[in-house]
Amino acid sequence: MLLHEPGQPGALFEAMVADLEARGWSQALKAFALAVLTRGAAPPMQPLTGSRGVGGVVVGQVFSRTAAPTRLEAADLAGLIDHDPDDACAWLIDKAWGGYVAVLAPDRRAPPTVLRDPTGAIEAFLWARDGVTAIGSTIPEGLAAPPDLALDWDRIADILADPARSGGAPPLTGVVDIGPGACRFGASGQEERTLWSPARFAVGGRRRDWPSRAQMRACVDTTIATLAAGADKIVCEISGGLDSAIVATGLTQVGRRADRAINFYRDQPEADERAYAQAAADRAGVPLETVRREPFALDAGAFERSAASVRPNFNALDPGYDEALTQALARTGADVLFTGHGGDVVFLQVGAASLAADLLTGAPCEGSRLRRLAEVARRTRRSVWSLGIEALRRRPGRVSPEALSPPVGIFRRVEPQRKHAWILEARGQTAAKQAQIAGLVTSLTLNGATGRAERARLAHPLLSQPVIELCLGIPATVLSAGETERSFAREAFADRLPPAIVERRSKGDISVFFGRSLAASLDFLRPFLLEGRLVAEGLVDAERLDTALSVEAMVWKDATVEILAAATLEAWVGYWEGRIAAARLQGAEGGAPATVSGPPKASSRKAKARR
Repeated sequence: MLLHEPGQPGALFEAMVADLEARGWSQALKAFALAVLTRGAAPPMQPLTGSRGVGGVVVGQVFSRTAAPTRLEAADLAGLIDHDPDDACAWLIDKAWGGYVAVLAPDRRAPPTVLRDPTGAIEAFLWARDGVTAIGSTIPEGLAAPPDLALDWDRIADILADPARSGGAPPLTGVVDIGPGACRFGASGQEERTLWSPARFAVGGRRRDWPSRAQMRACVDTTIATLAAGADKIVCEISGGLDSAIVATGLTQVGRRADRAINFYRDQPEADERAYAQAAADRAGVPLETVRREPFALDAGAFERSAASVRPNFNALDPGYDEALTQALARTGADVLFTGHGGDVVFLQVGAASLAADLLTGAPCEGSRLRRLAEVARRTRRSVWSLGIEALRRRPGRVSPEALSPPVGIFRRVEPQRKHAWILEARGQTAAKQAQIAGLVTSLTLNGATGRAERARLAHPLLSQPVIELCLGIPATVLSAGETERSFAREAFADRLPPAIVERRSKGDISVFFGRSLAASLDFLRPFLLEGRLVAEGLVDAERLDTALSVEAMVWKDATVEILAAATLEAWVGYWEGRIAAARLQGAEGGAPATVSGPPKASSRKAKARR
């Protein structure tokens, strides 16, 4: 989207629009000093019309938070733009939910206000040049590109230190990231106001008025029904676990049975969950397609999609999985793909030490506290004493999975210097709630671009705003009590699930599959990483990486996460260094008036909070 102030910036605005159209972009909306351009399939879009005409736009899907929620159409949002932008953003957060970005510009003489929904379903970045403001989920090339783009090596090091929490600001200077649940405003979007964060809904302490199992069930069903409304055909992924089974049977429960379900299996027994998936599909009354996955070999082409993302994309690293889902959607003609992603976070599959810490510090629970502590110990086959000591120390004990499988340590930086805002705000929460909120940050990586997302709309009902808020409002010691994790959800949905899944204590494991895939990729990965930019910049320990990139080392150490993170960042750096250099050269030759900054340096600019 492009917007401009009245007057001279209009000439640059029109030139940017013409340049984008010449590069294959199409105008989806045009109003005074405002244009929305898309490339490929256009997302849902609603202009915000008020007393002074079109004053903004909502991109994506927005639903009402009423007892019988429906999609909010343009008529439902009429007049919203006539309110103060702060009030309009607060209304969307409190009265609506969905996957959207709202741009509010009722007065073109002032910079726009941009709101991104709390789930971060659509990426949103902002940059400005000479009175023209650009907002987009990608960065175009040419005249509309940011004028001072550069790599932020310090943030790249942070992402390497904690790739699972990479949902924060991208490692690029010259663009402003709009965080989930936050709005940006002011000159060049440099001011920020947080309207939503998980910590504001998290319940620990001694409160006992948490939602019931019936309320959880109703919330999940309502969310599923809302996301399924209007779908032509639905494919549902069924892994064989609890969460995807809840979603698959939930679709049937609300009267919108999936047209097909799909399950992926590998040759290893721990990675073959077809029996559980079939049981869930039978309960849902859905035909199940099973797809065998063989180890794959990575090459440069595997990183093309992830490298071009503004934010390093860890959601497209298994090209075979993405391709198989895309093909299944095409065969079925489905326009929506439902998943159970996020259930382990919202329903709480959390480490035993965190639960023990909550119990020992007085978090509420159902029944006897000592009994619950003993059940957690039995679940992990440990003594209450060792569990209690680990909880008090706040670090893994010698028999913890974390201690038995430590990271290989190929990255120079051990802890990120800048952490995600949600994690910082959660510091006052109990240990298990902090872990749950950290899991929500990790789930933001699901918003990365994929082929399946280009083919169909992705529906992750368990990561919707209403379900997240409800589950945050239930103490961790209630969500995951007894001898099975996610026990609250198991009980809430037990009557519609196969007993084998309700009673199941194990979980599928594809680490061997990925290990074999990395071993098959060593001919590509060794030169790609050992001779790459991350090693040259001193962010990766070349000696330890050299040792990790061998079949022998992979047998004894699971370095999958670290190696894939390094490869993803290496490809991302290569792509963006190339783009920045090409833009600098083009500017020097007079091919484009935009300029690119000099040597990369970390940005020290901090957004101010609106009071």
